[in-house]
Amino acid sequence: MALILALVIALACHAQAKAVFAHFMLANSQNFTLDDWKEDITLAQAAKIDAFALNTGYGGPYTGQLLNDAFAVAAELDFKLFLSLDYSGDGRWPQDQVIKWLGNYTKLPAYYKHNGEKPLVSTFEGYEAQGDWTNIKKKVDCFFMPDWSSILPEQLASSNVTDGLMSWSAWPDGTAPMNTSMDERYQSALRSTGGTDKPYIMPVSPWFYTNMVRYNKNWVWQGDDLWYKRWDQVVDIEPEYVEILTWNDFGESHYIGPIHEHDLGTFTSGGAPYDYAIGMPHDGWRAFLPYVIDRYKTGAGSATVDQEGLVTWYRLTPSWACSDGKTTGNTATQAQHTYPPGEVLKDEIFFSALLDSAANLTVSIGDEEAEIIAWSDMPAGGNGAPGLYFGSVPMDNRIGEVNVTLTRDGQALAQVLGQPISTQCGSNNLTNWNAWVGSNMTDPSANGSNSKDSGAAAWSSRSPLQQPAVLISGLIVWLGLWLVI
Repeated sequence: MALILALVIALACHAQAKAVFAHFMLANSQNFTLDDWKEDITLAQAAKIDAFALNTGYGGPYTGQLLNDAFAVAAELDFKLFLSLDYSGDGRWPQDQVIKWLGNYTKLPAYYKHNGEKPLVSTFEGYEAQGDWTNIKKKVDCFFMPDWSSILPEQLASSNVTDGLMSWSAWPDGTAPMNTSMDERYQSALRSTGGTDKPYIMPVSPWFYTNMVRYNKNWVWQGDDLWYKRWDQVVDIEPEYVEILTWNDFGESHYIGPIHEHDLGTFTSGGAPYDYAIGMPHDGWRAFLPYVIDRYKTGAGSATVDQEGLVTWYRLTPSWACSDGKTTGNTATQAQHTYPPGEVLKDEIFFSALLDSAANLTVSIGDEEAEIIAWSDMPAGGNGAPGLYFGSVPMDNRIGEVNVTLTRDGQALAQVLGQPISTQCGSNNLTNWNAWVGSNMTDPSANGSNSKDSGAAAWSSRSPLQQPAVLISGLIVWLGLWLVI
């Protein structure tokens, strides 16, 4: 009897475990109003993001007010937040201040709790302060999953203060494709011979370009197909948590949230030669998040295509047209071999489609006639199977407006009219290595029936907890019958 109850409870906890967070830079929200918080939280909820990991540096003059507003709005909208203490940008957090700030916020109803029990706390770096956490955890009961990526996971496995670990290794090295070797190393290091594995937060990011003179940062890491392929890797790895890097780090160009023009001060404070985020929206990268998050939570074969659509992204200037601004591919500051940025980022137009059935895709640049493009990757069921499709086409020195169009049976399904590709360099004569992203989703009311992914199971993905809940309820019914017998 006790074993059965334990199994039911264990399954219930497992059902709560998988979640997706987005790393939110509090320093990039200094001018946020309550309406700004409502906008961003509402957009995150629409994308099926479960919580913001609030990157919080020490000593910020507006930190208290920003956190108060964020937690108030999150409680109102039934959204969750947790603190990710930044030990890098503004220096080391004093131990007593960590205890104070965690004490202030971890008890709030909107604070995210691991398995619904202990408040989750993370960091950006801070390994040098690991000794502080023995006392911190005595004073504040929390579930501690730091990002200490400057230290190899095998060295961190024996730590007595960590309850799990996060990795920041979200980008491939140079021109090599992204792989899961580091994710697997983390999971192996966190695996326990005693039967209780520690959880892992797997990072996912769409892009990386930074040019901040003050911080000696000026490099790109490979983006291109990363946003598409990394979510497949999430399904393969099946981590307990996923963290998107990031919601609003405009200075590193991997934001997926909206651009608030009144909060782009990072380009001034960081000594950037220009603002490379303005006019470069990334909102389209959220378009398929409900689908890929459902795939992660319920399994590759369980997600349904509720709404078809198209996402397109590319740089607005070919790599050869303007000065590279001394930007490198990879960075010597992390002992990496460096490349010309144009070798790491391809001069191509990338596109992904979420389809219920087969569709044709055409691309035109400038005044050229549209050409039919074959998909380079598609769902496991092949062309025509419901799911995500991907492809790209080289710029080939063409300039002008970009038109990417999906059609089915001769009828337009979705279209992205993108910003023009140009060889005009502007007053600074620098290449903007950031991406422009556009998207277009179909009207779900006119989209016919919803189909399941290739090899779909009997459960729909509309509720992330539906599949485990069915199993749990079945066990409870079985338990009731057993008691009657």
